[in-house]
Amino acid sequence: KELRDLFSAYGELTSLRVPKKFDGSHRGFAFADFVTAQEASAAKAALEGTHLYGRHLVLEWAEEEQSMESIRRKTARYFSKLSEGGSAPKRQKIEDDLADSAEHEE
Repeated sequence: KELRDLFSAYGELTSLRVPKKFDGSHRGFAFADFVTAQEASAAKAALEGTHLYGRHLVLEWAEEEQSMESIRRKTARYFSKLSEGGSAPKRQKIEDDLADSAEHEE
């Protein structure tokens, strides 16, 4: 609630996500998505160096998310290989597949 109030002072939020650990505690970062880039820039400029509950806020631009469709295709390929008796691909192979998928979408 406090994060939403803090960021919404600079524009309309489309989402605010605060990832949690398996034990339910917060991981120490959040993702704030604004309607426009101008609103996001205003929030970033205004809140850099701010403290919230004794913690220094570090604001950075997130990397582009993959589309849901590319994630679905990647997941389908992974489980298709497993169902055909193949073994789970190694992490580097999955990352390479992700990079290839991203290039094909552009």
